[in-house]
Amino acid sequence: MESNICKFNFNTSNDLICSCFVLEKTDAQAEKRIQKEYSLNLVFCGDGELYLNGRSYTLKKGDMFFIAKGNEAAVLCHGMEYAYIRFHGRRASEYFERLDISDDRCVFPCDERIIDFWRECLFTAEKGNLDLLSEAVILYSLAKLEPKSKEENDIVSLVVKFLNDRFNDSSLSLSTVADALGYNAKYISTLFKKEKGISFTAYLCELRIRHAIFLMEQGVVSVKNVAILSGFGDALYFSKIFKEKIGKTPKEYIKELEEAKDNGNN
Repeated sequence: MESNICKFNFNTSNDLICSCFVLEKTDAQAEKRIQKEYSLNLVFCGDGELYLNGRSYTLKKGDMFFIAKGNEAAVLCHGMEYAYIRFHGRRASEYFERLDISDDRCVFPCDERIIDFWRECLFTAEKGNLDLLSEAVILYSLAKLEPKSKEENDIVSLVVKFLNDRFNDSSLSLSTVADALGYNAKYISTLFKKEKGISFTAYLCELRIRHAIFLMEQGVVSVKNVAILSGFGDALYFSKIFKEKIGKTPKEYIKELEEAKDNGNN
């Protein structure tokens, strides 16, 4: 079994700079850290875990996974062998945006034949062609990914816009949104969770809680009024949800805001 391989590129361009091509067999990346570059990774064999911005993903042979620049990430091997290419430049962010790579869309199962291609490029790469082979691997790998359905993108976008525009309507629900947009409620629920990584109900609740906090910060001190203006029809229910999400009751939160304002005026 081959040992770790680390190949570094010193040829640069403005559009895409592949800084290294690495075969990793240890837990060298197990410490959580903010990533300074984008990375494309492929599991050659074994199992492992990806930690990305507080989420955990199980990895297996043939899984391709992405880590965006600025994300907090770590990779645990558990005997796993994987390769990665780190890169940056204008085209790097464009690739992630084009394929809609995100925290909930970052791991993709791939045909095992792609592993052979990665191995060949990694083992034949040298100083004079490392940049070309690295870029070839990135382009070939991205071309193998299945893009999101445009229809699915459009539906989720419609739902998000609908919620953002009407979240303060207390009668709003999955069924009312589905009826308004002309789609099956179960289909929207499944699709929304798949694309956003959060349930429809949880997303709507977050919108309402964020608006409630905004109202409090703007000086609205009546818990009942905050609840109604944020889309919660019942003040008691609002207080319960607010405590679960924020860790304190609305009254406690308002009191802290008022005390902070008074201290700032002294």
